[in-house]
Amino acid sequence: MDNRFTEARYAIEQARDALRRGDRGQARRFAEHAAALTPQSEDPWLILAAVASPQTSINYLKKALELNPNSPRARKAMGWAMTRLQESPEGEKGVRLSDSNNGGQANDPERSGKVKTKRRSPIYPILLFALGCIVLAFAAWSARTSPVLASIMSLAPQQVAAPVQHPQSWARAEIAKPTYTPAALSVDMVVVQSGATPFGQAPVLELPTAEVAAQPTAASTFEPAVEFNAPGSTSTPGIMYAEIVADTPTPEYVPPADTPFASTAPLVASYEGEHWIDVDLSQQRVYAYAGDTVVNSFLVSTGTWQTPTVTGKFKVWIKLRFSDMSGPGYYLPDVPYVMYFHGDYGLHGTYWHNNFGTPMSHGCVNLSIPDAAWLYDFSREGTVVNVHY
Repeated sequence: MDNRFTEARYAIEQARDALRRGDRGQARRFAEHAAALTPQSEDPWLILAAVASPQTSINYLKKALELNPNSPRARKAMGWAMTRLQESPEGEKGVRLSDSNNGGQANDPERSGKVKTKRRSPIYPILLFALGCIVLAFAAWSARTSPVLASIMSLAPQQVAAPVQHPQSWARAEIAKPTYTPAALSVDMVVVQSGATPFGQAPVLELPTAEVAAQPTAASTFEPAVEFNAPGSTSTPGIMYAEIVADTPTPEYVPPADTPFASTAPLVASYEGEHWIDVDLSQQRVYAYAGDTVVNSFLVSTGTWQTPTVTGKFKVWIKLRFSDMSGPGYYLPDVPYVMYFHGDYGLHGTYWHNNFGTPMSHGCVNLSIPDAAWLYDFSREGTVVNVHY
């Protein structure tokens, strides 16, 4: 019995590897072999549902739910299969049921290759053609009614009327040039008061008698001295002064005290007993054990039904503070707190999603970065990792 179970487990792992490579035929053969060895296990039925036709997938998933009615993977896969069946043309009506003597097994059009091609109705091309004619007719009508579109789409350039040239007429005219004789004016400006001028008082200027050339009219004279004073000014000058006062004393800068961060979790080194890790795929939780005592637990995200997490008892074979991870369709640089326990399957921190509690990964166990840091310090190379449903 143990040999059959071991062989079935190996066949399931080979089927999953074939699914990742896209080899559906190889995955089907390994899954059928595993189902023949351990028909009471739901794993081969889930893999067969992934590579079968929509209706056959539902039959396989019903078998898996009979074995484990509370399986979250089978329930989620059933929803996927129902959606796939609704999207398929008339469900499974296009399949030729030619394998009538197959021992009662469900027909799979992917295995037989006998699928009826549904003949498309010609109404769709006719509707598309009619719609195109309507669009063209509307564009032509708009071009005729809109001046802007008509000017753009017009093929014949319109003739622009040339401007009318009028003959130029010339006539000779005599225009008198005006003359202007400036009056001789000599003004000498002398500053009577020299030196500094008191604040608020304008300087006193003396304008001597101006000699003006003789004119037919009466001679003009100027006052010998004119004193300009600012409006509202007094003879008493104002006083402006500045006083320098001492700076206001300020307290000296005192840096804040460096208070160490106080973690609420107990120190990892304080746990007694052998440390080991338990991964429950059904509950999407990780439990940290010290001996037989659970010392901490975390909500995680494991592999989806298409890329499930491996099950079994393993050991951490390497720990990496940062590691780049890549695969078909993704590249994740600097993944923190990586603990590989089986090939490229590992526990690690996650910065690209926060949907813990739901299967999200390509097979690894996703933890939040603080939880992964705690588990990284808790484990060592050789720590047992038990993965199960």
